[in-house]
Amino acid sequence: MRPLDIESDVPFALDWYQDPDVLRNSEGEGTEPYNQETVERMYRYLSEHGELYIIEVQESGVWKPIGDVALCPDMVPIVIGNILYRGLGLGRRVIQMLIDRATALGWERLVVSKVYSYNRRSLRMFESVGFRRVAEFQDDKGRTCVKMELKLGQKEGCRCEQ
Repeated sequence: MRPLDIESDVPFALDWYQDPDVLRNSEGEGTEPYNQETVERMYRYLSEHGELYIIEVQESGVWKPIGDVALCPDMVPIVIGNILYRGLGLGRRVIQMLIDRATALGWERLVVSKVYSYNRRSLRMFESVGFRRVAEFQDDKGRTCVKMELKLGQKEGCRCEQ
């Protein structure tokens, strides 16, 4: 992970936020593809409310952006935008790094404010590092969502590698 550089990272992210699977799982069914202005606005909002990082992998000695993640007091949004890297456990590793960062900052808990109930992959990933479902609700479009929370320092039942 590295901090966002909005000018150089928006072009990569623009591709991710035009992917129907990314949009369905992160923003909800029926979300229209993002344009550059929307991605920039989202990144500015997340940067103002927490720490925003670009997720990278190294290929042939070169770092390649594949997604983004933010550490905010009331949300931990993560996107693996490059389809080639989904389902490989990278999201789980990134969330574990954010847990470590939040612990170092002295935070008492992390909150995932909204995961769509049909996004089973994300639900399993958060649960695998110790998050617990604390509420189920309908969003403004009637889609069922789950709120999750992790009390830091109390990761009972966590199946994460230490």
